[in-house]
Amino acid sequence: MTSLLAEAIAVTFDNLTMTVSVFEYVEEATEDSNLSPEARQRLGLVHTALAMAIQAMEHDELRQLIKQSQSY
Repeated sequence: MTSLLAEAIAVTFDNLTMTVSVFEYVEEATEDSNLSPEARQRLGLVHTALAMAIQAMEHDELRQLIKQSQSY
């Protein structure tokens, strides 16, 4: 069960990291677009939530699980 949890956490962390990278690129690309202020605000909220999720994953015990999953 621990290996399944470790794998799920590792995959989630990788996906969050990749999504933030894509989001940063998209935000730069849409700076000149005609998105409404509300849409821009909502995208900012999503970006903030992703950053918070990544920060939460940087707990020592969770990092150990991520490292453990890399050994499987």
